[in-house]
Amino acid sequence: MFLILGLMNTPTDIVLVSAPQKFNDRIEIEGGKVIYIDTTYKPDHHVSIKGIVEAVPRRLTHNHYWHKGMEMELQEGDEVYFHYLTIDATNLWYAEEKEVYQTEYFNIFAYKRGDGPLTMTANWCLVEPVEQEHKFKSTLDLIVPDAYKKVRNYKVGKLRHIGKPLKHAPTLDVAAGDYVIFGKDADFENEIEGEVFYTMQQEELLATLPEECILSLS
Repeated sequence: MFLILGLMNTPTDIVLVSAPQKFNDRIEIEGGKVIYIDTTYKPDHHVSIKGIVEAVPRRLTHNHYWHKGMEMELQEGDEVYFHYLTIDATNLWYAEEKEVYQTEYFNIFAYKRGDGPLTMTANWCLVEPVEQEHKFKSTLDLIVPDAYKKVRNYKVGKLRHIGKPLKHAPTLDVAAGDYVIFGKDADFENEIEGEVFYTMQQEELLATLPEECILSLS
């Protein structure tokens, strides 16, 4: 823990966030009743991924492996979603007696500013899972880039939010609403704005899929 006086800018690449609610420790059920969850058992399963930006870095290190090609988009006061290991005692700072947590800029994948829309930072995107009662047409002839031909298992989802590509990366011919194919290891789930999404980077999107190629088994 560190005591810092005043919040203006943070060291290079570091964002400070506060967490009004550190854990998702309650479930509302019918009738307005609330069930409280004991988060001491596997707390990382219940930790919040939502907070408020308290300070932004002076700059991003453009030769940094993760920050290369990123642009500064965040401002103090933004509501943000970040990596689930952010709210951890090892990241805890105190600023004017206020608890804040440090995280590297690339760990923040979405933000809202005031009443504005949910916006992805850098090359992050959110993909809505396709329900298990759906599947691909087995006769579908997919053209997959050579770099991914060794990938044997694909998954499908519906792209809901996508950010800007990194400066050195191409702009993808894809838009919110498209069905997309991604590798089997790219499906990291997060609950955001009350919905469950796969959180991934644009490089993990392999191809788009016409909606008519999705078969409902229901």
